[in-house]
Amino acid sequence: MDSSSIGSRNISGAGDSRALAVRKDLAARAEFGTDRRRSGRTARARGWTLALTSVVFLFGAAVGQAVPPVNFQGKLTTAPGIGPVLKTQKKDFPLAGKTSYLFHTLQDKRLLEREVRLDGVERADGTFEVERIYTVHDGKLFRVRYYCEVCNIEALEPGTCVCCQQPTDLQEIPVTHTGP
Repeated sequence: MDSSSIGSRNISGAGDSRALAVRKDLAARAEFGTDRRRSGRTARARGWTLALTSVVFLFGAAVGQAVPPVNFQGKLTTAPGIGPVLKTQKKDFPLAGKTSYLFHTLQDKRLLEREVRLDGVERADGTFEVERIYTVHDGKLFRVRYYCEVCNIEALEPGTCVCCQQPTDLQEIPVTHTGP
């Protein structure tokens, strides 16, 4: 061997080991479909995202904790300037509906002076936000619904049928359970 081949051999030998390392790295990337440098950053970013999401979720749960619903039973009345009111033995509750159709049901004249059970939550302003309404007969609960006999359509609130425009009937359906 001459000196030029030895010199080039040493240079190419050093290059071969670097080239081999690069080829192994590229083969590993191709096999796993990842870039090691990027996957480290991606893993850290995923970790931070998970941590921040957890903090936001827990903070949101602590601040806006859902208040468990309660129920009150009493007589449904109305007060001028206030609207629907539930008169219980202990307190009179001004009522608000969780939805507009529940509020319209509370305003139905056919339910005035009737014994009802209302499920919902007490608001900070002293009103009771109704989520479910039941009528009570002899201690048994009945679900309130509005129904058109002509069109065989159930409505969400009192008023006229969406089909024939005739008034809907108030019906009370016996309740077998009061779960969600």
